[in-house]
Amino acid sequence: MSQRPLVYHWIAHYNNGLGFSQFNPLTYKENSFNDIDQNKLIKFGLYPFTRELANGVKMTGTEVIALPFLPKYEIEINSDRRLIYYREVYISHEDYHLCKKCGKEFNYSKNTPKVSSKYSSPICPNCSGHDLFVCKSCNISYKRFEEVPGGMCEKCHGHVQREKITSDQYNRERRWIEYMLGYQYNLNGKNIKFLLKIDERGDSLIL
Repeated sequence: MSQRPLVYHWIAHYNNGLGFSQFNPLTYKENSFNDIDQNKLIKFGLYPFTRELANGVKMTGTEVIALPFLPKYEIEINSDRRLIYYREVYISHEDYHLCKKCGKEFNYSKNTPKVSSKYSSPICPNCSGHDLFVCKSCNISYKRFEEVPGGMCEKCHGHVQREKITSDQYNRERRWIEYMLGYQYNLNGKNIKFLLKIDERGDSLIL
């Protein structure tokens, strides 16, 4: 299984003006998040990779992508705030169909429109194509199996067979990463958490 590429890297900013980066700017090797000096930390940020940094990091075997147009995210840290940062990697297996009518593939889910029939088939969202029942003798086609009782064409009484247009399917694995960034603090004896969920497109959501 291939590794999901990172689109963000972190930098810890210290009160002495120095910083501690996820990837060493000289060797490009990855530093441990646990090695951050929390006592000196005043700011923590997530930044998109530059092309130079991405090329160097990839040489060490870590998969990353340079998307410099992504927004950066920074949070201020003080003695009252405890940094929260982690990544969540998701994996899903999704069904796809290839429409033989228009040649385009589409994702298949429980919400995909289908032809209601004993031999149901999904309806292509691109061209509205679907499986047909075609007479081998006169080539007339029927939308549903129920329209040809006994499998015989009502026009010429020839044999009708199913032509698969959209029913053939295959499975595809999809992976994605969400970056969780925030802090926790105590207010009147109660733990308060501020947390951002940042996706690979740079969009964020406050949880």
